[in-house]
Amino acid sequence: MAMNEEARVGVFVCDCGSNIAGFIDVPALVEYARALPHVVYSDEGRWSCSVDYLAKLQGAIKEHELNRVVIASCTPRTHEPLFKNSVKEAGLNPYLLEFVSIREQVSWVHMKEPLAATAKAKDLIKMGVAKAVLLEEGEGIRLPVGGECLVIGGGVAGMTAAVVMADQGFQVVIVEKERQLGGLLNTVLAIGDEHGKTPAVQLVRDKIAQVEANPLIKVHTSTVIAGIKGYIGNYDVTLRNGSGGDDWTLRISTILVATGMREREPEGLFEYGRDPRVITQLQLEGRLKSNQLDGIRTVVMINCVDSKNQDRGCCSIGCRVAAKNAHSLKQLRNDLDVYVLYRDMSLVREEHVLQDEAKSAGAKFIRFPQEQYPVVTGFDGCLEVRVNDELLGRELILPADLLVLTTSFQGCRDVEEIKGQLKVSVNTDGFFQEAHVKLGPVDFPADGLSLAGCAKSPKSTKESIEEGLAAAMRLSIPMNRGFIEADGIVADITLTDCNRCGLCAKRCPYSAITLSENKEPSVIKALCKGCGLCAADCPTESISIVHFTDPQIMAQVEAVLDEEPHRKIVGFVCHWCALGGVDMAGVSRLQYPTHARLIRVMCSARVSSKMVERAFDLGAAGVLVAGCEFPTCHYITGNYACEKRMIRTKKKIAKKGYDPERLWNVWCSAADGPKFARTMHDMVKYLGLE
Repeated sequence: MAMNEEARVGVFVCDCGSNIAGFIDVPALVEYARALPHVVYSDEGRWSCSVDYLAKLQGAIKEHELNRVVIASCTPRTHEPLFKNSVKEAGLNPYLLEFVSIREQVSWVHMKEPLAATAKAKDLIKMGVAKAVLLEEGEGIRLPVGGECLVIGGGVAGMTAAVVMADQGFQVVIVEKERQLGGLLNTVLAIGDEHGKTPAVQLVRDKIAQVEANPLIKVHTSTVIAGIKGYIGNYDVTLRNGSGGDDWTLRISTILVATGMREREPEGLFEYGRDPRVITQLQLEGRLKSNQLDGIRTVVMINCVDSKNQDRGCCSIGCRVAAKNAHSLKQLRNDLDVYVLYRDMSLVREEHVLQDEAKSAGAKFIRFPQEQYPVVTGFDGCLEVRVNDELLGRELILPADLLVLTTSFQGCRDVEEIKGQLKVSVNTDGFFQEAHVKLGPVDFPADGLSLAGCAKSPKSTKESIEEGLAAAMRLSIPMNRGFIEADGIVADITLTDCNRCGLCAKRCPYSAITLSENKEPSVIKALCKGCGLCAADCPTESISIVHFTDPQIMAQVEAVLDEEPHRKIVGFVCHWCALGGVDMAGVSRLQYPTHARLIRVMCSARVSSKMVERAFDLGAAGVLVAGCEFPTCHYITGNYACEKRMIRTKKKIAKKGYDPERLWNVWCSAADGPKFARTMHDMVKYLGLE
C-alpha cells in the first residue's frame, strides 16, 4: 500500500458472546463507526477471535480494499498478536492495525450503566479510528545470532550455564578474575540442603571436571573484561590478563553474567574489626575447613547483622548458613557449646533439616525480640553476650570465645565496571537488576544478555545452579534459532530540526542512541525497545516512535475531547503493568465511574508535557498518567523519568492557569486492579464529576 493513499478503515466490533454484547449496544457501535470519517466498512462479530470470523475479516480486507483495521474487542495484551497475524495473512502490514479494548475497559467495569458504557465505547472506537488513519507501515527487525557465548564468572552458576550451553553445541568462553574456578564455594566447608550437607570441594571438583571435559568450553582465569561493545549477535569483548600481556578481543553473540557476591564486613558492629574473636560466617567457614578451633569452648552466633533493617531486606541465606555451620561446629567438636541468636529463622520447608540436625547435635537456638538486639561486652578479658530470650522471658549472659556474625551480602567488586560496560542497572547493594522480577527473572532488559546466581541476589548453591541452567536456556533460544526478531516499535530521528543536544543518547535506558563525532544522533534499532522516553524529552520534537507518534496520540486526545470534554478524564496508561491493572479490574468486574478514556502507550515515559497540556487546552476535566509500580519498570527507568517529567508538567500547566492537582499519577502493578478502580473513584470525586 502506498503511504500517500487515502485511508480506508475497517472497524470490526466483537460481541465476545455476551461479555460485551450483554452490556453494550453493539449494533449501535457498528452504525456509529460506519459514519466516522475514512471508515468504509464496519461489522459485528459474535466471536471475532474465532477461526471462522478471522477468515471473514481477511475476506473483508480484500473485498473492501481496506488499508487500516480497527478491532474493538478485548485487551490488546492477549489478542493483538493474533489479529496482527491475521491482517498480515490478508496482505496488510500488521502495523496498520489498531486495537480498542471495550471489554476490560467498558462492558465488564460498567455493567450497570449500559447507556454510559455504550457512549464510552463509541468514544474509544472514535479514538481508535483517529489514530488508525495516521498509522504507517512498520517492520520487525531480524538480527543474525551466532553460537558463541561469554560467561563472566566461573562460580557454580557460571560453570553450570557453560556446560549446559556447550552440551547444545555452542562455543563458550568463561572469564574468571581469580586464579581458579569455583567462586565463593572455594572458601566454604560444606553445602547445606534438604539432604543434609555436601563437601563444597566435592561439588567444585565435579563442576570443574565437567567444564574441562567439554572441548567447546574455553576458560580464561586471572582475566578481566576490559571492554564490551555491540549488541546481541555482534558483541566485541576485550579481555585483559591480570598477570600482564596484551589485550585481545573476542567476537561473541550472547553474554551471561554470573559474577557472584561477597560478604559485607560489619565494621564497628559488635566489636568486629577491633576484636579478633569477632568474625563473620564466611571467616568461620575458613576456620572450619582448616579445623582451627583450638582453645575455643563456646561459640555464639548473632543473625541478621546489618540486614533485615531500614537499609536492606533479608539476606535470604543467612539463617540456613548459621544452622549449617552450627551443625558443622558440633560435628568437629562435640564438646563445644554453640548458640545461635536469631530474630526469626527464615527457612523454607526443606531447609529445616539443617536446623533440626544442629539442634539434635546440641546447638542451642535462642530467639531475641525484633527491637532488642544482643549486646556484646568485654569482662575480665572475655567476651560476654547479653541476650533477652523471648521464650524464657529473661536475659541470658553467654560467654563467647568466638563470636560469629551472620551479616549481609553485596555484589562483586567489579560490579560498577561491568555495569558501565553492559549498560545495565544495579541496586544499592551492588547486585545486578533483572529485566522484571516475574516476567524476566534471568534476563537483562537488552536482548542477548542474561544473569544468574548471586550476581542478582544472595542465593543458595542449589538456587544458583538452577538459575545458571535457566539463564543458559534463555540465551540458547536465539542461538539455536540463529536470529532474533525485534519488534518494529522503535525510535526514528529526523535530523532536520535536531540541535545535537545529545539528550536522547544520554537518557536512553538501553544505550540504543549513539552520537557521531559531530554529535549527530542515530538509533541502533536492534537495541531500541520503543519506550518513547527520548521522544518525550526531545526539545525539538525530532524523534518519533513507530505506531506511537505524537500526531497519532494527539489525534486520540482531540477525538475524545471533541464533545463534552469537561466530563471526561484523559488517561495515558503503559502497556505493561498499568494496562495490566486496568485489565485486572475488568476481569474482576470492579465497577468504577465511566469518565475515563484511556490511551495506550508502551511506557509512561512516552507521555510528554505537550500531550498533557493539549488535553487541558481542549477542556479535559482531568488527566491521568499511569505506569509501572516502583521500583520495577518494563523499560528500566521509564516510570522514574515519567514521574520527574510530570512534576515539571504540573508547574507548566499551573503557569497556564490550570489547576495542577487535576493531573494525577498512579503507579500500578499488573495484578492490582483494585488500585486502578480506587484511583478512578477518587479522581472522579476530586474533580466533582459524580
